[in-house]
Amino acid sequence: MGSGSMFSLARVFSITRACRDSIAERLQKLRSRGNSSAQEKPNGDGHERESDSDSGRHNSDSNAASLHSSIESQKHRLIYVNQAPSHNTHSKLAKYPRNKIRTTRYTPLSFLPKNLYYQFKNVANIYFLFLIILQSFPLFGPRHPGLPWIPLIVILSITAVKDGIEDYRRSRLDRKFNNTKTCKLAKWNNVNITQEYVNPWRRLKKLTTRAMNRISDSFSHTTQSTSASPTQTSSRASHEYSTTPSIVSSGGSADWIALSNSALNQEFSVVPVSVVPKGAAVFSTVYWKDIKVGDIVRVRNDEAIPADILLLSSERSDGTCYVETKNLDGETNLKDKHALQSTKGCLKASDFEVANFWIECQPPHADLYSLSGFLKAPIFTTAGVSDLSNESQYFIEPIDMSNVLLCGCTLRNTKWIYGLVLYTGSETRTQLNQGKVPSKRSRVTRELNFTVVSNFGILFGLCIFAGLLRTIAWLKSNSARIFEYTKNAYSAPTLGVISFFTCLILFQNLVPISLYISIEVVKTIQSLFIFSDIEMYDALLDYPCTPKTWSISDDLGQVEYIFSDKTGTLTQNVMHFKKCTINGVPYGEAYNEAMLGNNKRLGIQMTHDPAALIEQDRQEMLRILQHSGNENKDAITFISSKFVRDLQSDEDEEQKNACLEFFKSLALCHSVVTEREGNMIMYKSQSPDEEALVGTARDFGVVLVSTQKNRLILSVQGVLQRYQLLDIIPFSSARKRMSVIIRHQGKITMYTKGADNVIIGRLSDVQSPGVVENTIEHLKQFASEGFRTLCIAKKSLELEDYLKWRAKYHEACALLEERETAIENVANEIEINLRLMGGTAIEDKLQESVPETIALLAQAGIKLWVLTGDKVETAINIGYACNLLDSGMDMIVLDSNTVQDSGQAQSVLLGLLQQKLSLEGTEQEFQQLKQQRTILREKLALIVEGSVLDFFLSKQLLHTFLILCCNCCTAICCRVSPSQKAAIVAAVKGELDVVTLAIGDGANDVAMIQEADVGVGIAGKEGRSAAMCADYAFGQFRFLGRLLLVHGRWDYKRISQMIASFFYKNVVWTFTLFWYQLFNEFDGNYIFDYTYVMLFNLVFTSLPVIIIGCFDQDVDATTSLRFPQLYKRGILRLEWTPTYFWSFMVDGFYQSAVCFFLTYLSFRTGRPVSTTGRNADSIEDMGVFISSPTIFVINTFIMMIQYSWNVVTVGTWFLSLSIFVFWTTVYSASVGSNAFYHSAERAGGTLTFWVGTLLTVVCCLLPRFCAISYQRLFKPLDVDILREQRYKDKKTRNRVYETEILDVEKDVVAESEHESVIFSQAEETIAGSDAASLATFLSDVPPSIVQQLDAIENGEASSTVVED
Repeated sequence: MGSGSMFSLARVFSITRACRDSIAERLQKLRSRGNSSAQEKPNGDGHERESDSDSGRHNSDSNAASLHSSIESQKHRLIYVNQAPSHNTHSKLAKYPRNKIRTTRYTPLSFLPKNLYYQFKNVANIYFLFLIILQSFPLFGPRHPGLPWIPLIVILSITAVKDGIEDYRRSRLDRKFNNTKTCKLAKWNNVNITQEYVNPWRRLKKLTTRAMNRISDSFSHTTQSTSASPTQTSSRASHEYSTTPSIVSSGGSADWIALSNSALNQEFSVVPVSVVPKGAAVFSTVYWKDIKVGDIVRVRNDEAIPADILLLSSERSDGTCYVETKNLDGETNLKDKHALQSTKGCLKASDFEVANFWIECQPPHADLYSLSGFLKAPIFTTAGVSDLSNESQYFIEPIDMSNVLLCGCTLRNTKWIYGLVLYTGSETRTQLNQGKVPSKRSRVTRELNFTVVSNFGILFGLCIFAGLLRTIAWLKSNSARIFEYTKNAYSAPTLGVISFFTCLILFQNLVPISLYISIEVVKTIQSLFIFSDIEMYDALLDYPCTPKTWSISDDLGQVEYIFSDKTGTLTQNVMHFKKCTINGVPYGEAYNEAMLGNNKRLGIQMTHDPAALIEQDRQEMLRILQHSGNENKDAITFISSKFVRDLQSDEDEEQKNACLEFFKSLALCHSVVTEREGNMIMYKSQSPDEEALVGTARDFGVVLVSTQKNRLILSVQGVLQRYQLLDIIPFSSARKRMSVIIRHQGKITMYTKGADNVIIGRLSDVQSPGVVENTIEHLKQFASEGFRTLCIAKKSLELEDYLKWRAKYHEACALLEERETAIENVANEIEINLRLMGGTAIEDKLQESVPETIALLAQAGIKLWVLTGDKVETAINIGYACNLLDSGMDMIVLDSNTVQDSGQAQSVLLGLLQQKLSLEGTEQEFQQLKQQRTILREKLALIVEGSVLDFFLSKQLLHTFLILCCNCCTAICCRVSPSQKAAIVAAVKGELDVVTLAIGDGANDVAMIQEADVGVGIAGKEGRSAAMCADYAFGQFRFLGRLLLVHGRWDYKRISQMIASFFYKNVVWTFTLFWYQLFNEFDGNYIFDYTYVMLFNLVFTSLPVIIIGCFDQDVDATTSLRFPQLYKRGILRLEWTPTYFWSFMVDGFYQSAVCFFLTYLSFRTGRPVSTTGRNADSIEDMGVFISSPTIFVINTFIMMIQYSWNVVTVGTWFLSLSIFVFWTTVYSASVGSNAFYHSAERAGGTLTFWVGTLLTVVCCLLPRFCAISYQRLFKPLDVDILREQRYKDKKTRNRVYETEILDVEKDVVAESEHESVIFSQAEETIAGSDAASLATFLSDVPPSIVQQLDAIENGEASSTVVED
């Protein structure tokens, strides 16, 4: 090695060691400060911060200070391997949860008491229990104290069985998770845990649980898988995934050793060379539930990760591995993980026997994409351990999420890995993310509380009225009329109170006990219908429409605002590289939906076929294209013969090199992982954009061959080139850019790509003439054509400058708190003075039928807003392409050019309202806007940029902003963040009091999906994060039209009818009892047999109400989609209104009076006599006279208000009446019925019963029948007109069909007669004619008959064939 190289190497080592010593000195100073940092004022997160005077500093001193001040001041996690350091030897070990997952609510011992406890947290159940307890006292006059328990027991039992089944399913999943096998290091002491004590109660619970598991296994014959992956999933937070490798391997010449995240990292290993292992430790198979914090585990390929573990080493020498996170976020693409540089040499069990280090990291939290910590280990020398009291004698290596494998991931393409368990059980990320989806209740369910309270008011009013009348009646009575035993002789007020509680028991059905469980049953069946709809099944993804929240199906019929993401929701999220600009020269030919929309906006008529011109250029490009790494040239999406000529030209060497360097940057600046399948190289990435960029570079001869061992190998026009990857500064939504630092042939280069508004501001002043201006102009043109654009730039770095920056970057990566902020500050120091190379344009095509679906939703009165991160120009052209915008709309654009501050925002809003709408933006106008839901909107479209959106969402301007938005046909919000998306949804939902729906496909859409009343997730290319967190999930945007206009409208109408019918039938029944109390001084006596009271809601009338909530259908699905205007009744909430509810209540009140008083008058005018001569004049007989027509009226009324009658509807009606008749007949025939004995026989044997029943039914149903007939004849709704038209069309089609059948039958008969004549003539001719006449005859015979005759002549068929 020459002196120059030695000097370079020595200089590198000196800089690296100086940086390390600087950090160590700062940490030592920090420790000497004691607990002073603990006295700082904590921030909102509970973490300690620097004082205000120092808060603005982000230099290395403050970063190093925060590294340990945060650790010293909060409960961080310490995990030791083999032994704790001397100053922590006596510290108390922390208690960590077991790795046994238990998502169940119950155990076999606790199921009954806990389930009853949870059920009686429902106030309604407590109320009914209170009534049942009252009925246990003879004071309140119950006839059968045991019977009142039956309905409550049935309801509690049904709920308990449902809860038990759900909990049993969860327990089976838990067992599958807990009993999955993995390998753990055994015969090795884990110093982080102590022996666990199992108390007797826990032993008993374990014993009973094992017994129940054995019983269930004996019935189900299930076996536990040894390699099953955990089934728990989590809600993905809206954070960007970090792929920053904390350590990169060395490579190349010796003078480059120090460039791998410091030379010390490269040399240091936690395994001391001087210590000889005992060799006793081995890996043994254990269950996941036996894994503990601090254990060393081994995971093999295709096995699931048993806990949150730190990657120590892998089969690869660079310590990398690949995991699939499908069980976490639904994404199937692979993510690369990196082992720590200091531990990747631990390759066998004996290495872990002598390894000595510990981990300091954050306490458990729910963020899937953030973790801060570091490894700390003593530095061993040949003489042993140095003075460990000196902070500089410890080695420190940072840890982030690129080093951690989360529980639930699956190891792929890696034979094995070793890992250290950081978090177990309930502290893993997957478990901490459970239950984050907020609970949602539909609008009808929320408004149902008012109706229940109203009924409670009526109930208590009736009881108070009864108590008062009872008191008055007692005061007016004397001993001549009433005689009471001494023990029951009470004062008048006491009797009034007793009468109050007696009537509370008597009228209890006014608040139905089975209402809520019936609603749950109906909504469950509705969700099943949605799931089973084949029209919403995506065959490509094998994914049906999946309801995740079953309780909000009726909200689907009331949606007024839809908030949609663009990429992956309206578009396919399948990226194709279409255009680029290199060194100021544009390339690429393309024509897409957005360009078509742009031409539509500008009124341009195409005089030629763009597709033909593009195909012509494509053929020319393929003709001259000589070299490509892609053998399938038909898959090339970038069409430009001009680019190929420039790339192969020798005339313009500068442009040729610029094109080649540009495509090399595409192949280097990314986070793509290469995989080999035979001779094919497959690219895997979290972003389809990056796959498109790298794939296009491959198509034109710059092939990314390998990304292994932190080396990028390219094949540039057939020549292999090796690049050393030094650092990756990852992309984030805040940075909007990513950078990679590469070493090639001794030179260090940084490549950066990102949004144009970010990159342009970081360019150096020295650029090629005209390149920046031309590139900006080209990118604007690309964006106006609907393409996604990126800027590409690069920068050359000096070795010394890079090493100084790398030391700061390493220091920032070692922070536990505010690591992202520190990394951003350090990145800003190097991502400046860039040289612009060019830009790219990527196309994302619209999904199938998106324009038609949006037009359909607009006709239904639904307003669609698009919330996207794209540029204004791109979003506008996509809006035109998908029918969201049209050429007749006046566009209002609010961006940073028109609004700079809140004051200007207010003046702009008021000016637009006055100019466009003649409004003043007052609070009165806003309140009118909320009331007038059917206002005629102007032909306006609002375009808002995210940079100014916060001004309009402020409390002062929000109402004014919403006035403008709601008077526009649509709104498009561009460049918005996930939090801004959620804020927009919350503002519209809360301020306008409307039902909102948010739809998206990525993790950045989760916030708005959870904020909206209804969240819909698209299971698409960006994974299934949104689908996991949504209330409904399906594969394509076009299914949204059917979900809302068909199922939503049906379910909203059905639920409204069902709830109103439920209250109606209880009013009829209760007030029938009330009328009877007027004649017995409210003593609480029943006019019906008590079994009727118990079975009324349970059996006699429950099925028709449930059927109307599940199967009623005013028009079919085809008509609903053909006439989307029918949906507007849901937006206006006309199906469930106070008027609608009280109309059913009044009807029930009237019918109860008819049912009682007709029977009362018949008994008052005479005594019914049966055919046997026996009088039917007992109170039980009168109860049969009243209850029979009442049950018939209720069930018939419910069937009468339905729109469709079918086998299910009529069959349920008949079944309910049959059950009533059967019970009445059988029960009255039993001796145990007491006074009710033979009441059915006596009542049914009288003519008065049958005549009275018929008259009661007619009188009860006639008003409703007349009202329905009047409304449909003289004030028909749209649906009534469509139903009538459909009926007429059906009759017309039937008549046409019958006419066609008759015509066909006539033709068949005529043809048959004609064939008979021909066959007769043929037989005569064959028998007596010569050959010439036979030939003349055959010339007139149809060919088919000639063939049959030939067959007969040749003996191949008999004459019967022809006759047949």
